Amino acid sequence: MTVEQPALHQRCHTQPKSAEENYVYAQIKEITGIDDERVIRRAITACQDRDGKYEIENVVTMLLGDDFVNPALKKKSGVTAVPSIVVQEDAATDLKSGTTTVDARPRSTPADRETTTQGTQEAGTQGATARKSDLTNENASGSDQLQKAIVASLQDTQGILGGQVSREEQDISRVLEQSLAESKAGTKRKRGDIWFVDPLNPHERKRQEECPVGLKNVGNTCWFSAVIQSLFHIRRFRHLVLNFHSPNESSQGNGAESRNLRFMTELRYLFGLMIGSHKKYVDPSKAVEILKEAFSSSPSSSGVGESQQDVSEFQHKLLEWLEDAFKADTSCPSSPEQKDSAEGDTNMKKMKNPMVELFYGQYRAEGTNEGKGFSNDETFGQFPLQVNGFRDVHESLEAATAPGVIETISSNTTQTSGQELWFTRLPPVLTFELSRFQFNQQLGRPEKIHNKIEFPQVIYMDRYMCCNKIETRHRREQVKKLREELSILNTKLNKFNHYGSGSKKVPLQDVLSYALEFAQSKPDHISSLPQDVEMESPKPQSDMSMATESSPVKSPGTDVTMTPATPPRPHRTAGVTSSPAPRHITDGELQVLQDCLHRWRTEVEQDVRELQDNINILEDNVNRMYSDEAMQRYPYQLHAVLVHEGQAASGHYWAYIYNTAKDRWLKFNDITVSEASWDELAKESVGGYHNASAYCLMYVDKSQLQQTDLVDIELVGKDLDSLPKDLKESVILDNKKFEEEILDWDSEQARKAAGESVAAAEHKPGASTSTVATQTATVFYPAVHASLSVGDTAEAVASVVDHESFSAKDPEPALVRVIESELKRVEQVVRSLHSKLPMEDPRLQHPVVYLTACRADKRVCHRIMCEQVAYCGLLDTEERYKALKNTALRIDNMSDKSDRDQSLLWHEKYDKFRKLVYWFVQGVRYYNEENYEKAMSYFLHIYEHNQKLLSEFGPEGGLSKKLVSYYRRHCMLKLNNMMAARFQDQDDVTDTLHVMNTQMLPCLQPMTHSSSQEDMSAMEVVREKWCAFLGQEIGARKIEKLQDFMSKLFDPPSETRPPALQTVQMQDLRDLYRQYVNVIDSAVNSGSVEKALECQ
Repeated sequence: MTVEQPALHQRCHTQPKSAEENYVYAQIKEITGIDDERVIRRAITACQDRDGKYEIENVVTMLLGDDFVNPALKKKSGVTAVPSIVVQEDAATDLKSGTTTVDARPRSTPADRETTTQGTQEAGTQGATARKSDLTNENASGSDQLQKAIVASLQDTQGILGGQVSREEQDISRVLEQSLAESKAGTKRKRGDIWFVDPLNPHERKRQEECPVGLKNVGNTCWFSAVIQSLFHIRRFRHLVLNFHSPNESSQGNGAESRNLRFMTELRYLFGLMIGSHKKYVDPSKAVEILKEAFSSSPSSSGVGESQQDVSEFQHKLLEWLEDAFKADTSCPSSPEQKDSAEGDTNMKKMKNPMVELFYGQYRAEGTNEGKGFSNDETFGQFPLQVNGFRDVHESLEAATAPGVIETISSNTTQTSGQELWFTRLPPVLTFELSRFQFNQQLGRPEKIHNKIEFPQVIYMDRYMCCNKIETRHRREQVKKLREELSILNTKLNKFNHYGSGSKKVPLQDVLSYALEFAQSKPDHISSLPQDVEMESPKPQSDMSMATESSPVKSPGTDVTMTPATPPRPHRTAGVTSSPAPRHITDGELQVLQDCLHRWRTEVEQDVRELQDNINILEDNVNRMYSDEAMQRYPYQLHAVLVHEGQAASGHYWAYIYNTAKDRWLKFNDITVSEASWDELAKESVGGYHNASAYCLMYVDKSQLQQTDLVDIELVGKDLDSLPKDLKESVILDNKKFEEEILDWDSEQARKAAGESVAAAEHKPGASTSTVATQTATVFYPAVHASLSVGDTAEAVASVVDHESFSAKDPEPALVRVIESELKRVEQVVRSLHSKLPMEDPRLQHPVVYLTACRADKRVCHRIMCEQVAYCGLLDTEERYKALKNTALRIDNMSDKSDRDQSLLWHEKYDKFRKLVYWFVQGVRYYNEENYEKAMSYFLHIYEHNQKLLSEFGPEGGLSKKLVSYYRRHCMLKLNNMMAARFQDQDDVTDTLHVMNTQMLPCLQPMTHSSSQEDMSAMEVVREKWCAFLGQEIGARKIEKLQDFMSKLFDPPSETRPPALQTVQMQDLRDLYRQYVNVIDSAVNSGSVEKALECQ
């Protein structure tokens, strides 16, 4: 691309750039990653010719050169300056034009070149310096420059380091380091950033029964969680770590050994917590900090301690540390079964490292090198597999182990080189590392490979074993012959399915069918003038020009006069049919043609069918080549799949781990542990779905690992007694601190609730204190909910005590009458509830109204109505009322535990309903204020929780589904319009697409299953809005981000969650009924309620 920019170096820096210049600068920034416009301007000035024109390619090449970037930038990005000269790769291909482009960076003065030449000559590099001086000689002729450029290009491509590394590889490596350094500095969160904050409520951190423990993300540590969870759930590995014995401090050796032992200590403690902790997740910060120090201090890390680690890199480093740590530990048995027989031969234990036995295998590399045979035994930990060009793991394994032959010709002799790999020993835990990384030379940055590659749940390794070498070679020859036959048949089939000589090819049978349809069709309608028009020969140009002033023409059958702007071309209007059909064909000709086309189509269809059948037979033979019993003696069960979502520079890891006891998969995503199906795992792991794909596959050999060695997740958490004594004490102490935190929280919340309620808790009997503590986990619901209906309760008590015979010595009969009268009143309110909603909502004024509407058990309603009396603060004005209140308190405290638990359960459900209404009030307020982003967060949570209440209790259990759907739908459309406008106007669309990903996608995902026509129409409007951007000219970076978002837009991921809302406090729910009425009144006035109720 050539850009004209005259006198750029003379322009004032404050003068605004044109749109074209902004576009050019944006392109250069995108490719090079350099944001400093002064540096870019300096490179453009250096690349300009006399006319002010320059090539963007030259500017990019100059900017990527180490000589050009100033030292501050190089120091910041971690790039080491290496003197280089870049000759354009296509210099040798421009011989036809007789020109070439040579870029010597930076352009120097003759004095500078002389100094450079002298310095390099003193260093002993006279040839290279002379070549550089000649190439930068501006006085040389064009032919001389061309010749020298070709020579330099040929010399550069010979490579460096004795020919082991090519110049191109060196340049790619340098650009890769720069790109990685920039991405680490700018596009990733640092480890110190806060990724997750512990909830204040400890009950939200409480571990569910029989559920594994998650790991907290302490800042870009999802890679740590994925690997550690996968290894922890192998019982033999877990046993090795838990029973590791650290040697004395005096024998710890150098710093690396000390670091490894410190890490093992923290890993033991972490494993102990993962087994016996009462928490939902535990904090791995101490172990991660040791890793961080190690990665940061590594000379090759380039700041990697502050970035997100690659799973394979971390696992390799972890196993290396564990191997070194177990070299110093001679007391740890390699499996639980060996623990009782740990008094064996000490020398044998020193020779065998349990980590090596568990994770490392061996293969034999056999082949020839320049005609000479060789055979080497190698040890491997993680076996790398390529992804590009392979459909499944077996194809990639075949390519990695099967022989590959290279012929080299030298001195009139031909020599062959090549090798094949055979596994001589497979470890109990076999790990495959999927290479999902490539370097984009055009963009100068690393990219992730999202290609699809399938993997089985059970993989048989027999065909790759050295013991089956002869049989495998024989079968590979058979497969090779079958594939050759398949290739021939597929080529023949392709000629049938892609027929034609042009660019557009269609199946041959379709061509014959179309021809037959054309032959059989007849003109069904003729559109012509009332009479035929005689055709005339085209007139000369002079005659045609005279016809432009012809008189107006009236269209037949109309009164409209049309004056053509240009003379019409001569055409035939008679006999024009509305559909294609043969014009002149006799019945005999038609019959012959039909017979031929029928016969040909039948023959073609038969040939295609036979080819497809033969292909299916051959493919079946290939697939069954290794399916016999002789080739299924080394089965490996898939144990864990480590998944990465994102791009090469950033993303997120999680792990799927198989539970053999329950025959199910579990998804470990940092603190969250959930069940998963194989379909969900495959969707997110094989690749080709959004940006998620497997990076690492972990298989286990059941023949080498006993059934007890594999994960038994249900028992994890019940094995506290099996822990070593020191770990058991540490876990018990941690659990004790957590239980104390829960008790402190409960006491604080009960105190706050009692203080906020109108009822005075100091009047209840002393025995009730313990009852309150056992009734509530966070707040004292009876007192809080009693405050909602104090007026109705006091009125009911007064009517009974004042108007009926009341005995202060026996107030219980009066209490029964109060409760019964209130229950009858509540039932009348519930019967009229349907006619009042949504304009009024009596459920907010009395908890028993909600319970009765939800068809709660009458025993529960009676008990909660008794609580209304027991905690009614207005009954303290007279002794008679107090007597009734104290009786209710006594009855409440005397109830058994099952009744209290049932009441507490319904109190919690009623509290959820009130919080749902509060969310609705807040969402509508933000919607009316046109703050659609905040409103959308509320409507997403409202819809989800409202659906649960409606499904459990029916329409009386939640808010109007139509009303909630209406606000959610309209808020989505308005938010979409706002974000689309931002996307079009802004250059940096990161925040805009973040809103769409966190707000819009969680809204669209449940809509895809909606039966509402309004919801489906709204989704189409949203998608069409964003599809319209594809036809517009926007920047490359915006296009890339847009494509990533649109892949999710048309298939929203099910795991997408909306942003969390702030915790609803008790003071937020005061006057909730009044807040609801005000919001509904505004909705009625705007017509929203009427429109919502009219929706389908």
